[in-house]
Amino acid sequence: MDNFVWGGVAAGMAICVVNPIDVVKSRLQMQGEGGGVAKAVYKGPLHALRTIAVKEGVQGLYRGLAPAILFQMVGNSTRFGVYYAGKNALGADKKNDSGTNLCLALTAGGLAGLIACPFFTLKTQLQVQSSVADIATGHQHQHNGVVDAAKNIFRTQGISGLYAGLPVFFVRCVALVAAQMATYDWVKQMLIDAKKLENGPACHIVSSTAAAGAACVCMQPFDLVGARMMNQPADPLSGKGLLYSGPVHCFQTTVKAEGFAGLYKGVTANFMRMGPQYILTFVFFEQLMHITSPSRTK
Repeated sequence: MDNFVWGGVAAGMAICVVNPIDVVKSRLQMQGEGGGVAKAVYKGPLHALRTIAVKEGVQGLYRGLAPAILFQMVGNSTRFGVYYAGKNALGADKKNDSGTNLCLALTAGGLAGLIACPFFTLKTQLQVQSSVADIATGHQHQHNGVVDAAKNIFRTQGISGLYAGLPVFFVRCVALVAAQMATYDWVKQMLIDAKKLENGPACHIVSSTAAAGAACVCMQPFDLVGARMMNQPADPLSGKGLLYSGPVHCFQTTVKAEGFAGLYKGVTANFMRMGPQYILTFVFFEQLMHITSPSRTK
């Protein structure tokens, strides 16, 4: 039970620190959507961060924070809980069993994606939304907060609107968690076994950084397609998306209009977010677990 609770709490604490980079990532992913010759609003992650801070202030950098916290807490409670409960049940916590770790991570990631998808939809639409027209990218939904966003989506699309892009989002979560959790445990155990680092904050930081890099490379195309599917405008009568008929169509449209590199828009910002976020999440998680379960061994 501690894994469920502290996994969610640790992730919720971490996103409060890195939400500005998450906003930047979401907006960069929408920039140039569909191709065209429009001038890029943001020249890169740092320029986007500075531009949003100057033109929208702190409020702009923390758009979508509430659903981001809910997404992180619900998703990470599921993946940490399922992953470590599975390791304990199968005895994989007593040895560096990469195969078992990978299978458990795939399962944990898939479940997390199914449960947390609505919060990612809300987060994406609110983060992309800008109060300044000349720095807006992607479709602007004009929600007045997370509750209003949920009401608007439900009114126009029903419950399915909160699960827009679920198939590709499910793959995104599986790819992310499989790469993240398995890489983290593998690197951590390797460092400990090789006596490079002790099982402490320094080891957790190095392992988290490696996990973030692996996760970012594996999940980025699915993250972008999922975000675009979730943020697209919907027909008010049918509730169907007006830009993409499905994930495959979104993939095809993006590659045709923006090239294969279009699938990796925002990847630098994603790593800038994921690196610190995973470091903070795993360090918070390890320390919270140590406080509440000091005899726990990995």
